[in-house]
Amino acid sequence: MSMRNIRKFFIVILISFSLNMINFPAYAVVIDFEEISRTYSGNSLDSKGFNFFNDCQIFSLCILHRDPNSRYNADPGGVTFAQNSPKATTTLTNINGNAFDLISIDFADYFNFRTSQNILLIGTYATGRTISQTIALQAIFGLETFIFNWQGLTQVSWVETTGNWLQFDNVIVQEIVPQAKSLGVPAPASMALLGLGLLGFFAARRKRHHKFFT
Repeated sequence: MSMRNIRKFFIVILISFSLNMINFPAYAVVIDFEEISRTYSGNSLDSKGFNFFNDCQIFSLCILHRDPNSRYNADPGGVTFAQNSPKATTTLTNINGNAFDLISIDFADYFNFRTSQNILLIGTYATGRTISQTIALQAIFGLETFIFNWQGLTQVSWVETTGNWLQFDNVIVQEIVPQAKSLGVPAPASMALLGLGLLGFFAARRKRHHKFFT
């Protein structure tokens, strides 16, 4: 298992354990686009129950598939998607209409040329209230992980504000379905799972660049 997949595995463990502790079952999803093997270009992309819509003017070229063998791919051996229009907005929604939590997203510059960029993200809650954060890509090769933990969103949008294109991957979201459940004391197996998740997450974290926003 690659370091990239190990990292995804441990993040999902941590998400699932945390939500179980607060009486909500976790439905964590890592949208890594690996199931999309054909070349794709367009303005609307569905993956793992979620939709990515880009509002660029040339609909057929808004979102482009990054082949694993492309020298521009910031995730060697994996699939990424690129926004092919400067200052166009990509919006993520749950296809079934339910609210979701945004845990993290990986971003990189369009050509993986170590270009510094700024990206504005805006999350919208069911009440209409919004939360926003501007993030800055470092001048490095490869993907950078930005952790948000924004909860109860109906959509999240992002736009590159410096006039450049970008690519994104490994969007981690979760859908939470409330249910009646007593708190109780965590079982030993659950505590062991948490320990495994923490150890694995921080071990993988040493290999990548992360930034946290709440």
